[in-house]
Amino acid sequence: MHILLLAHGSRGDVQPIMALGRGLQQAGYTVTVASGKNFKQRIERAGFHYAPFSADMQAVLNSPEGLDWIEKSSRNPAVGIKFMRDLMDREGPQTNRDLLEIIESLQQVDAVVSGLTLFPVTEAICEQRGILHVRAMFVPMKPTRHPEVSIFPYFPWGPSPLNQLAGYAGAYFLWTVAKDNCNTLREQLGLEKWGYRDYVRAWNHTPTLYGLSIHATPPADDWPGHNAVTGYWFWDDHEGWTPSPELLAFLQSGPPPVYVGFGSMKKRDPAGTLKIVIDALQQTGQRGIISEGWAKMGGDDLPETIFTITDVPHTWLFPQMAGVVHHGGAGTTAAGLRAGVPATIVAHMADQPYWGRRTVELGVAPTFIPLHEFTTPRLVAAIQRMVTDSNMKQQATALSKKIQAETGVSNAVAALHKMLKTPDEQ
Repeated sequence: MHILLLAHGSRGDVQPIMALGRGLQQAGYTVTVASGKNFKQRIERAGFHYAPFSADMQAVLNSPEGLDWIEKSSRNPAVGIKFMRDLMDREGPQTNRDLLEIIESLQQVDAVVSGLTLFPVTEAICEQRGILHVRAMFVPMKPTRHPEVSIFPYFPWGPSPLNQLAGYAGAYFLWTVAKDNCNTLREQLGLEKWGYRDYVRAWNHTPTLYGLSIHATPPADDWPGHNAVTGYWFWDDHEGWTPSPELLAFLQSGPPPVYVGFGSMKKRDPAGTLKIVIDALQQTGQRGIISEGWAKMGGDDLPETIFTITDVPHTWLFPQMAGVVHHGGAGTTAAGLRAGVPATIVAHMADQPYWGRRTVELGVAPTFIPLHEFTTPRLVAAIQRMVTDSNMKQQATALSKKIQAETGVSNAVAALHKMLKTPDEQ
């Protein structure tokens, strides 16, 4: 059987899909991974058949509009919604064409696994062609009464129908982003146009694999049975990777440092962000490792107690840290929880505030900091607690052991295998 995996987004979206793909290959499936051209080499090196999407998320986030999206969303989510709508209007038609060409180029496709952004157009194509459509999600988005798995709960202190209502409100905003592009494609395919109720109905009934830990995001009792929370899908990209002698020497020259990096989150003023980080590390007396990321947050004139890196696997690096400060992307959050070290999330946009809140609730983070509140005093207080709070360290270690014991990829493969069976075979 041939499975098409759509990895549309940043590295945090691509790597877990690659992990799922490797598990499917080991189970005997033929796998194609479709992603932006900036991930082509990474995907092909991993041994997958690659199919290209024209969109390059790194270029999108590096654009002036992308910078507005990143820097203003934490203060005003409406900015993010407008940017996504404009982006969909601009890039959506080409992405639709890419997806149709990919499916037509493959001799056989038995199932397509999509994500959040491509859900409605993938559903249209699969509906028209009679292909099984499965969603892969790395943040809980199904409306529920339970706040611990509600991305924007109205009542965060306990189960409430208001949280479920907030979930449907969130789905409405997603629909306003997707509807024009979705209905253009549906009309092109000879399908009836969707309204919001059709979108929600499909959202609720599409089988979903959550690449999340049940210990971080326990499945809600009001989710339908075809939602499977499998455990994280880790891509252990440090296998065969060798750290530089300079990095090894720095790690061995003193106590564990604090990691600071914001991944794909570009900055208009990387020098200003770097100054906040350096000042906070020096005021707390901590050594630091700073990841440049897409923002290129680095410099030559740094204190000897700070080391900059470009592309070092989190799976190798994070367990050696005293604490990690990051943007709260789902993949980076998962790596931090698995490593068993305290974390502080500087939430920029999208699902990052959810992960900031959730890590605090799990007892493994002192606080989370919205980007527009990111200051030296806030970071100083967070670092101080991360490196001195023994109970937080114990909580992080305990959660790490539970996560490491999960078999997320094999659970996801088994769940997808069951979804592919006909009713007579089940």
